[in-house]
Amino acid sequence: MVARLLVSVVLAVAMHAAPASAQEPSSTSTTLTEVPDQDIIPAPNTGEEPHESGERGGALQLAILALIVVAIVVAIALIVHQSRRAREGSS
Repeated sequence: MVARLLVSVVLAVAMHAAPASAQEPSSTSTTLTEVPDQDIIPAPNTGEEPHESGERGGALQLAILALIVVAIVVAIALIVHQSRRAREGSS
């Protein structure tokens, strides 16, 4: 009973509080900067060859790509195999 009275008093005070007034937008100026002439994406064949296996285009990166491709192929093969078994079993 006391908790309900306390909650109702708090809500009544909160409802009668003065609403927040809108702030006037400040008059700031925006300065434009020039975009550099460099290209973000380098042109093809302008980089360096990989010297370590973990660098871009190195053996480790190619091995991970091969592993991902093999994993996807195995997953698809398993799904096809299980779906064929399920169709044979339900007939």
